[in-house]
Amino acid sequence: MDFKGAGFNACLASAGLDSPIARLVLCYPLDYEGACDFHKLASEALSIGVESICVGGPVRLDFVSKDLRVLGKGHAGLVVAVNAEGALKALKVRRQDSKRASIAVEAERLIIGSRVGATPAVYGYTDNMILMDFVGSFTLGSAMQLSSVELMDAILGALRAARALDTVNILHAEIHRPFKNVLYPNPARLSTALIVDLDSAANDCGNASRIAGSLLVRLCGFVPAELRHSLSRYSRGCEQSEYRDLERLVLEAFAHGCKLADGNKGPQERS
Repeated sequence: MDFKGAGFNACLASAGLDSPIARLVLCYPLDYEGACDFHKLASEALSIGVESICVGGPVRLDFVSKDLRVLGKGHAGLVVAVNAEGALKALKVRRQDSKRASIAVEAERLIIGSRVGATPAVYGYTDNMILMDFVGSFTLGSAMQLSSVELMDAILGALRAARALDTVNILHAEIHRPFKNVLYPNPARLSTALIVDLDSAANDCGNASRIAGSLLVRLCGFVPAELRHSLSRYSRGCEQSEYRDLERLVLEAFAHGCKLADGNKGPQERS
């Protein structure tokens, strides 16, 4: 799912569920092979609490309208901000050209993940859409531009969200590319992160080690040998004790310019 920036956090303009904008969103890409039953989808949205669709977001839908923006767009769905039950929430809508007949399984995974604080809370879902917490659009990729102190907080938040998802045995299929799929609902509290887009998740663990490896490659250009061993040990069973070592070593490596203190280096790394 393509999430960008942090510029959308309020619904300044909205469109009703019977509007042309609602049709563009719910039937995206518009009337693919003539298969979209717009009235059915609008009724589904209403049944789970959606009142109107917010016009705005960081991602443009150039394919249908250069003026239409949403929160996110992926191969399986769109995410738009909506007004629901008097509050700003997010709605993921299954694309008409998606290979999946339903996104209900993703909703069920999100519900499980939300119980451990790893994913947005879900308020309702159908085969075609999921209503969930609005978590903004400030991503781990956005955090790469922050100061070193703020970035450390963001890294800690990402690792702990990934660890929480590991505890319920849900492995995100694209978590090795975490920069779009880890979001911070409150950019002023970067130690709290949530993971989105569980469309292709599996029953397994290893999110924390995959995020750590991606961050090390992105920020350091390599993974120190001792950290490689730690990531491998964690991935075997995702034990809490192995996670504590992984978190400590990752944060230490970033704090010391991608180097580990002598006491944490393997024999081959000590001078």
